[in-house]
Amino acid sequence: MKKDIVFNQPASNGALAPECDTIILRRVNRLDQFPLAADPRPPFMAVALVDCETTGLSHETDEIIDLAVVLLEIDAYGRVVQILGSAQSLRRPVEATISAKISRLTGITPADVADVHFDPAPFEQLLGAADVSIAHNAAFDLPFIERLMPQLAGMPWACSMKEFDWLEGGFDGCKLGHLLMQIGRFNAGHRAMADVVSLLHVLTYEPAGVGTILADIVKMAQAPTVAIEATGAHFDMREVLKSAGYRWNPDKRVWWQEVSGDLAPGEIDWLRSSVIPARYVPRTYSVTWKTRHR
Repeated sequence: MKKDIVFNQPASNGALAPECDTIILRRVNRLDQFPLAADPRPPFMAVALVDCETTGLSHETDEIIDLAVVLLEIDAYGRVVQILGSAQSLRRPVEATISAKISRLTGITPADVADVHFDPAPFEQLLGAADVSIAHNAAFDLPFIERLMPQLAGMPWACSMKEFDWLEGGFDGCKLGHLLMQIGRFNAGHRAMADVVSLLHVLTYEPAGVGTILADIVKMAQAPTVAIEATGAHFDMREVLKSAGYRWNPDKRVWWQEVSGDLAPGEIDWLRSSVIPARYVPRTYSVTWKTRHR
């Protein structure tokens, strides 16, 4: 007879054991009931987990309609020492509108925000106190945050979606809800604070039993990297560049990727010898967690 199992770990290569036909998921803990490290080890740092719901995808014309931040103190292993504070608020968009599609996605209607007065002060205080802020797709959330609260521009940020190797960590995919399920948890909410709480559970998971995913993300985000642009690359080279990990920047109209400093010389040599015309030189510039994802 097949047994029910409590799914406490990601399955190897994303596959369940063949003798199991049921997975038991447990609801996420409330913030005030989240387990804290019993034996915290220095050094300590403050980390803000951030999520926002918006009227759409455009950083120029769309606006935040729901914002949540949780500020944590973590130890050397990325374990939570204490929850320093949290804030959540709906926000009435000034110019953008909440479409029916966005209401279906977020559960937020124009009526929900009609009488809301958004106070940025609690969010500015929490984010300003963080050594680093983390969002699950920082390239999306960060520009909205900095446009709403420009005094926070230039603060360190990290991306939990891109700055951890989820496949290497034993996970299948990197969508937040799917990751949460793979650590044996579920969250019935889909608003900004619900997503932050889900992210907290995922990032404090310890795949190898020593050190959390959060610790790995912070370590990777702190390391400076080099951005390399394939200046002058012909249209016909797009598939070669894509397969090599390059991404298209529509604003600059150039293929680029980010590599560690020790890999940069070899990458530049490859571009010059195999990809771009001889008259062009790849453009490079340093990237830190104060400039990344912008």
